[in-house]
Amino acid sequence: MKNKAFTYLEVIMAVLILAFVLIPLLSQFYSGFQGNITAQLVTQSIDLANELMEEIKSRRFDENTYPNEPVNIALLGIDSGEVASNRQTFDDIDDYNGWNRNPPQSINSAVLSDFAQFTTSVIVEYVTISGNNWITASSATNYKRITVNVSHPKIATRQLLTIMSHY
Repeated sequence: MKNKAFTYLEVIMAVLILAFVLIPLLSQFYSGFQGNITAQLVTQSIDLANELMEEIKSRRFDENTYPNEPVNIALLGIDSGEVASNRQTFDDIDDYNGWNRNPPQSINSAVLSDFAQFTTSVIVEYVTISGNNWITASSATNYKRITVNVSHPKIATRQLLTIMSHY
């Protein structure tokens, strides 16, 4: 009668063959999971940047001007009566110049704890058109460039730019 059981050698060979097949397959799953994490971080950073940009765009162009008046020479940054740490007091675009928070905060200064590793920052500057490009102006103009940056240690910084007009 012939023995139909597996020998130890056959079992070891089967395990080795299975390991050689599964290791590359599992590494592909790992790469896929890492790609999903990166995509999620990119989406979150873009959402944070977009939310802050829309908030800024909802403010008036300048503290001292209204749509039918010329732009006054105004310093960029917060004005009297505004608090640098409280966005609820900001009433014009340039109040956000230099805003930088880690972790990000909601407009009512609540820390967004789910985004603890993200950093948001804003730059507002007067610009003028030169040829086909917007360049930083040396004095007040009818245009301001808003740059919102959102960074995270695991992905490249995401940046949103827009030009706002006094007109």
